[in-house]
Amino acid sequence: MKSEQIENIIKTIGKMKDLKRSGWLVRDVKLPESDADHSFGLALLAMMLAPDNLDKQKCLELALVHDLAEVYAGDFTPHDNISKENKDRLEREGALRLANELNWKRLIELVDEYNSGETSEARFVYLLDKLETVMTAKYYDNNNRAPENLLSEFSKYAKDCAKQFDDSRVKDIINSF
Repeated sequence: MKSEQIENIIKTIGKMKDLKRSGWLVRDVKLPESDADHSFGLALLAMMLAPDNLDKQKCLELALVHDLAEVYAGDFTPHDNISKENKDRLEREGALRLANELNWKRLIELVDEYNSGETSEARFVYLLDKLETVMTAKYYDNNNRAPENLLSEFSKYAKDCAKQFDDSRVKDIINSF
């Protein structure tokens, strides 16, 4: 591995750790999670909850890279009024830049797979992404980290998203909030 590639990896990981999640920032959460924190939580859920009929390694890969392009594209929330197509385009451009900097062409395939939602693994990780956010909202509520109750808003959004999926285990967890 070349020293330039190593430096780019260090920079990318650092940016993921520094990039605070927009949804928490706009709600004045104290010590909000970073994209790296969120991706770790999502990967842990994927490892724990991936059903046997899915490729667990693929789920982990998608979980770990699903927000990676945000180091260049930015972190958007559903309230940002950006179209899915525009968000996907910006994220793909970020993924292309990162794939070049990291000399990791597979990143583009993974980001495209996640954004298209055409595979069972991508749909599963997308649903887990909503669950992880609900769990984080509950954590913030339980620890008085936000000036307002977050769980009701985030669980409602996750429940709306979950209606389009077949995975009953994850839907049941989301619906328990």
